[in-house]
Amino acid sequence: MPEYKALKLKRPTRTFTDEDVAREERRLLSGYGQLVPKEDGVVEPDDYITVDAETRIGGSVIGTMKEAVLRVDDRLVFKDGIAENFAQKMRGAKVGEKREIDIQMADAVALPQLRGQTVKAILEIKDVKMVRLPELTHEFLHTFGIHNPEQFHEQVRIRLEKRLEYQQRQSAREQILASVVAASNWELPRDLLVRQARKHLARKVMEMKEAGLSDDEIRSRERLLQQDVLQSTAMALKEHFVLQKIAEVEKLDLSDDDIELEIERLADLENESPRRVRARLEKEDLLETLAAQILERKALDMILSSAEYEDVAMDTQPAATVQTVDAQAVAGEMQDPTAVPPESEKAAGEENKENKVTE
Repeated sequence: MPEYKALKLKRPTRTFTDEDVAREERRLLSGYGQLVPKEDGVVEPDDYITVDAETRIGGSVIGTMKEAVLRVDDRLVFKDGIAENFAQKMRGAKVGEKREIDIQMADAVALPQLRGQTVKAILEIKDVKMVRLPELTHEFLHTFGIHNPEQFHEQVRIRLEKRLEYQQRQSAREQILASVVAASNWELPRDLLVRQARKHLARKVMEMKEAGLSDDEIRSRERLLQQDVLQSTAMALKEHFVLQKIAEVEKLDLSDDDIELEIERLADLENESPRRVRARLEKEDLLETLAAQILERKALDMILSSAEYEDVAMDTQPAATVQTVDAQAVAGEMQDPTAVPPESEKAAGEENKENKVTE
């Protein structure tokens, strides 16, 4: 085990301005807005465009989209790939124009030979719309459980502060994990990563819900994690093993009350009853994952409480926006990188059979 007490960590900090709050408000309200034709027809970030698209490699068409409606964000995330700098590539386009984007393919792409490769897509702009934001009327604000614009502004500022806290903890975890990786070079078997991938994604979703991230943010981050699910699972498992070992060394324990309190907290966030949340966790086989998450949080809190911090100002540039679409860039049946290989299933079956005989 590497040294984990009195670590020197950098802590990202930021003071949110009125402009930051206004930007977040526009982003939040856009989900309740109305799409209307854009008079000048010139594409800008946050607009919505309707496109026909072809994905090509060499001279061959390997994917098509018709009448796809896309929000113009910094990243466009397909089921099987990511287009970076999407807003930059689309800015200034008009109806009838064609623009080219690069798409970095994920492990799930339908054609295995394209994994990790970059392909090109040609988008033809068919229509451009903008969002007309709703007015902050008393009736509309009841949607958020508040009564006036001042309360809405305060709620959005709190939302930004919670997101910063989440980013600070994630940054600390990454720094701790980096020191662990530097201290020990160990590989994890692929079949282990495959078996744990789905639980890893479910756990990340729970963490994001606890941090107060919106449903759109959670979906975007989940899709990004899915792009390289085995790599992100490997990093998460190394962190898991280290934090579990620290919990063991420090004799940190977990009680039934800890689990019940966590379920109640999730229930509050999801506006459901604790009984329904528990039932869902049991059905999805996530209670053990939740228990591990609580114990690791205790270990992480202990590490963070003894750490020495150097505050570092965050980049004041707005965080990259992400648009996820339920479409593939490449046609065909997508691969499942979390599917257990047949030989692993056979080995697991033989092991279970031997265990029964032994019993």
